[in-house]
Amino acid sequence: MSFSVDSAKSFAIFVRSSYGDLLMTDPLIKFIKSINPKNKITLIVDDKNSQLVEFMENIDSHYVIPSKGNKYLLFTVIGLKLRKNKYDISISAKTGVGSANGFFPFMLGAKKRISYISNPKKWTDFLINSPITFTEKTYHSQHYALGVLKLLDKSLTKIPENFYPKITNNSSSTKENKLKLLVSVSNNRNSCLLSTKSMARVINLLGKEFKFETYISTLQSDFDQAKSLNKKIIQHSTIKITPQFKDFIELIGSMDVCFLGEGGTMHIAASLGIHQLALFGNASTTTWSPLSNRATILKDISNVNNISEKEILLALKNKLIEVHANIKGGI
Repeated sequence: MSFSVDSAKSFAIFVRSSYGDLLMTDPLIKFIKSINPKNKITLIVDDKNSQLVEFMENIDSHYVIPSKGNKYLLFTVIGLKLRKNKYDISISAKTGVGSANGFFPFMLGAKKRISYISNPKKWTDFLINSPITFTEKTYHSQHYALGVLKLLDKSLTKIPENFYPKITNNSSSTKENKLKLLVSVSNNRNSCLLSTKSMARVINLLGKEFKFETYISTLQSDFDQAKSLNKKIIQHSTIKITPQFKDFIELIGSMDVCFLGEGGTMHIAASLGIHQLALFGNASTTTWSPLSNRATILKDISNVNNISEKEILLALKNKLIEVHANIKGGI
C-alpha cells in the first residue's frame, strides 16, 4: 500500500458476536488512539452486542448490522452505503477466520483491509489485501485481545495495562458501608456454572465471617434457578433481573465483589474495575482471562464443579479481605 498505519487517519473496526468479543477490541482501539488521538474510529457491530457500544470510550461513530437476514445481502447494502466514508484501514477484529471477515471489508472499500485468513484460503480471503494467516496456535497460545492487537502490530508480545478494556458507568449510585457480592446463575457455558448447592454453601460459610449483601443476577429464563439459590442462602439475598443493558452495567458497577463463571459478565466486571473471583471450566485462561489486576481465577480442566468448595471459599475470603482493606485505606 502507499501509506503506513502511522499515516492512516480513519479506521473501521468490524466485530460481531458476543459482548466479551467486543470488549476485547478495546485494547486495539486504545492502541490506535495512542498512535494519534485524532484518528477517527468507526465501530461496526452486530445488533446482539451493540448495546455495549455506548459505554465504550474512544468511539467516534458506530453502525449496527442486523443479525437476522441474508448476511451477504446485508453486508453488501451496508458496506456500499458506508463506502462514502473512505476509510484508510478496516480491521476484522476477530482472532479467527470466517467469510464475513473478508466479504464485508471488501464491500466497505477500505484502502487497507486487515484480517486473519484461512490456510488454505477461502474465496473471501482473497478479498483481504493485508492478510495474516491464522493457525490454531495463534488462538491458543495468547490472549484473544492480544491476537486482535497483533492484527495492527505483529511485534506486540503482551497487552499493556493502560490498554486494558474500560467501560464507563454513568450511574450516580454510591457504594454502601455493607459489602455487596454479586453472583450469577446465567451462563451459556455449563462447564463454567457452579451448582446452586455449592454456591449457596460457599456463600453461607462466608456469611459466618463477613457481613455482606448478596445479589443474584439472572436472565428471566433462569429465574427458577435464581429462586432456588435465593432460598438456600441463609442471610438476606436479592434477585436481580436487568432486561435493560444499562441497568445490568449499573448493577455490576455497584458491586464490591463479583463471583462469576467465565463469560461476558466476567469481562464486563473487569472493565468496570470490580474485584472478582472467576471460575474457569473447559475454557482457556490463556485466551480468555479477565484483563484486570483485581481478578482471581480458579480453574478445572473440564468443569468448575470439580473445584473444591474449600478452595473457592478461601479465594472469596481473600477477595473480601482485600476489598475491605482497600475501603479502609480509601482506595
